[in-house]
This record gives sequence, C-alpha cells and structure tokens, in this order.
Amino acid sequence: MLNKTLVTAAAATALTAGASASAADWTKNVSLCATAAENEGLVTAGEYRAKFLRGGGGATKTISIELIPHEGDAMEAVCKIRRGEVSEIELAA
Repeated sequence: MLNKTLVTAAAATALTAGASASAADWTKNVSLCATAAENEGLVTAGEYRAKFLRGGGGATKTISIELIPHEGDAMEAVCKIRRGEVSEIELAA
C-alpha cells in the first residue's frame, strides 16, 4: 500500500513539474513575440500588455498573443519561434 502511494505521489510530482516547465516556456515565448512586435514597430514599449491566446507546434512553435494597449483597440499577433528566436511575426486579420 505504501509503495502504491509513493508511486502515485511521484507521478503527480512529475506531471506538475512538466506543466510548470511548459508554462515557463510559453511565458518566455509570449515575451519573445511581444519584443518582436516592438522591434517591428507594431506597438510602443511600455504602452501595452501581452496576453497568451494559443500556441502549438514542434520544433517551430506558433504562438498567438493579444497585444492590449493602455488606450485603443487590441490586436492579435502570430509569431513563429524556432530555437528561441522569432523567425516570423504578423498581425492576424
């Protein structure tokens, strides 16, 4: 019984650790995409916040973020990220 409890606890810990690492990766990707939007002149630094919408992919991640300005209408940006660098950014229609 104790062995079964330990196995269950270890599995739960592994799943939680995996989810945390994944969340950290997506947070990093949101930041990369937002910085690329600033560099492209789509938004002004410090004048907006970025919100994760969706993401996926294998070696090349595709991430959608919402760029929400302090004043005005929000816009959606889609970034392709490979090896920690944004290879493409575009505004969604």
